[in-house]
Amino acid sequence: TTTTTNNTRCCLEWRSSRLEKEESSSQRECCETRETVERYSRQMRLPFFQHDERSKGGQSRLFKAHVFIAGAGGLGCPSVLYLAGAGVGKITVCDADAVEKSNLHRQICHRNEDCCSENKTKTNKAVSAIRAAKSLNPTCSYRAVEESVNEQNAMELLRDADVVLDCTDNQRARYVLSDACAKLRTPLVSGASVGVEGQLVVYNESGEEEAGDGSGDMERGPCLRCAYPSPPPADECGSCAEQGVLNVAPGIVGTFQALECIRILLSGRCRYRGKEGEKKEKAASKSSLASSSTFPHRPLGLMTLFDFVQNPSRPTTCVKIKRRKDCLVCATSETRDAFAIESYDYDAFLNSGIAAQRCKNNGTDNKIEESIGEDGTQRRITCEELAQLLVENSDKKKNNSNTSVASHEEKHHEKTKSVVLFDVRNEIEFSIAALKDAINYPFVDEENEKKNAMETMTTTNVVVATAVDEDGGEEDEKAVTEVEVDVIAFICRRGNDSQLARERFKQKLLDRDESAENKRRTLTIEDGSDTTQTKKKFCFDAEKCQIVDVIGGLRQWKRAIDSTFPNL
Repeated sequence: TTTTTNNTRCCLEWRSSRLEKEESSSQRECCETRETVERYSRQMRLPFFQHDERSKGGQSRLFKAHVFIAGAGGLGCPSVLYLAGAGVGKITVCDADAVEKSNLHRQICHRNEDCCSENKTKTNKAVSAIRAAKSLNPTCSYRAVEESVNEQNAMELLRDADVVLDCTDNQRARYVLSDACAKLRTPLVSGASVGVEGQLVVYNESGEEEAGDGSGDMERGPCLRCAYPSPPPADECGSCAEQGVLNVAPGIVGTFQALECIRILLSGRCRYRGKEGEKKEKAASKSSLASSSTFPHRPLGLMTLFDFVQNPSRPTTCVKIKRRKDCLVCATSETRDAFAIESYDYDAFLNSGIAAQRCKNNGTDNKIEESIGEDGTQRRITCEELAQLLVENSDKKKNNSNTSVASHEEKHHEKTKSVVLFDVRNEIEFSIAALKDAINYPFVDEENEKKNAMETMTTTNVVVATAVDEDGGEEDEKAVTEVEVDVIAFICRRGNDSQLARERFKQKLLDRDESAENKRRTLTIEDGSDTTQTKKKFCFDAEKCQIVDVIGGLRQWKRAIDSTFPNL
């Protein structure tokens, strides 16, 4: 009976030509094959997963592939989940950041307990993303790299990857990834999203052999340096933290990145494997054009721009980026091989000029060595020093309110030394969260400024600096509050814009009349939201008043002073 049963099983065995298996499969392997077919059957029945003479099918190509994902944020989370769901054999996720509560609305791999658990350190983003992907598909191989991609580790990290996904949010990492992929001849699927907009482009993708070119180099798409030979201006490299982001926007772009990655893996235009590999890649490329014609080939260097609000009926626009013949890295095979990532000075390249400097480290600034200016005056203070000033200022106000005065006139004309704090973020950011008694005084870039340089206006406040009229004038005393100021402080989110605002203030509000003997100035704050047009006057001496910015901004304030302040 046993023999009959075994013979019956042999006659009823099944196989899948879409999956690469040995001829003599064990019972366990047969079970694994059944589970594989059940898991991926919905995509395996698509035409571009079809069987051809060069492989056992598109699914087997995904099983053998290694995809490297740099960044496990709003772009990386949907990418890793969809690639894991598609059955990519090995997935490496690289990110040095820990999960923050502000990430949860858009970074769908992470959970609330990753950033809020008591007596537990915050979870690294790469670890959290791998955990989510593994719970979705435990059959894939995963690796979490808890560090950032940089010029020292890029070549080693990317060396074995078939496709690289750039899901980072800073210019330095983007250029390092592009340069490394150009040297390794590895396709780089780059995505970006901020606000309600997005951008997608595949760099360094291989194409057909260049006609008439005897160099033997493959025709390839451009790299990041072809699109941006110089770093883009500051207003084009803002982060989600600075400019805001609709949660679904990076999710859509990240999903498209996964789609492009799968397309590249199925087409066979993946990792470069030396001279012999180049010959095979050429042959495979030509053959794949015929065998995978049902999956349309994406033109090299095609950048897709997404706008999900302005034109919802047609939210995408495509722009063609050409490979530059004078590109520092990808111009020829010789330039690719000669370029040395480890010794290239990315700091000098990225941090030339004030606009570019604002992009450095996502705009973070915590330097204290420049707190004293060349003229010997203090121009920067720490959050601890600001906190002390605000406490003293609050105590003075309480003492003044409890002190009895002889008459209303004496109380009205009494002047109190204090600090005035200007928050230079825009009105929307200021309305979300701000320090108590801070005054919104938005900083506007010089090149974008269209208003009078002596007046900065929002819908609520108008700030005007004028010289004090010694003779005095008739004022509506009921609507004016006058305060003597000995410290004027500027604060922003991270500590960079406040420096620029401080210098702008000093140059255009104080130095405009250096010849005048009278150095007294008056800052008039008009509250436009009040129907009574309440005014506050801050009087100060242009020579004696300390005009400073706060090192590290509100982010440092949260870390050093008040942990309950929102993580902006």
